[in-house]
Amino acid sequence: MSWAKFISTGWDLRWATTGIATVMWLAVACTSQDDVTLLEQRAHELNEVIMCPVCPGESINESQHTLAVQMRAIVNTKLAEGAAESDIKAFFVERYGQSVLLEPSRRGFTLLVWVIPPFGAVVAAIGLYYVLRTMRRPRSPVASPTAALQLTEDERARYFEQIEAAIGETNSEEQRSRADG
Repeated sequence: MSWAKFISTGWDLRWATTGIATVMWLAVACTSQDDVTLLEQRAHELNEVIMCPVCPGESINESQHTLAVQMRAIVNTKLAEGAAESDIKAFFVERYGQSVLLEPSRRGFTLLVWVIPPFGAVVAAIGLYYVLRTMRRPRSPVASPTAALQLTEDERARYFEQIEAAIGETNSEEQRSRADG
């Protein structure tokens, strides 16, 4: 269909215009930002790193337990009072212990949690490199046990005679069994 014919039909043009307007409206609607204050963003980030003491593995942001709701309220109150995020984390650590933080500290023994995985990944990559390198390396030809064995003409002739005799015995036994059967 040519563009001139497409434009001349008013019905198709209305559908195209409606379609383009709908797509643009959806794009604007999906990209509109909520008016979330900086305080709410900071509270949300803090709520994601503080664990609910009652619900193992859940942040206070995810948990619906009463204690988690109270902890979220404390975070909001302390942020509104101007407390730093580190102070709020320290407040909860003082009351519930280091395990209340979803991410371990980067000091002391727990530093190993941060160091060992990257170190292990590097060691694994080096190991994989050496394994692949040895797999790609051409192998040296392995001498077969019979390669060093050289038969003289007399030995070879005797060997073939023994083979022919064995084959002859087998064939004669098969013929006898057929004749008997």
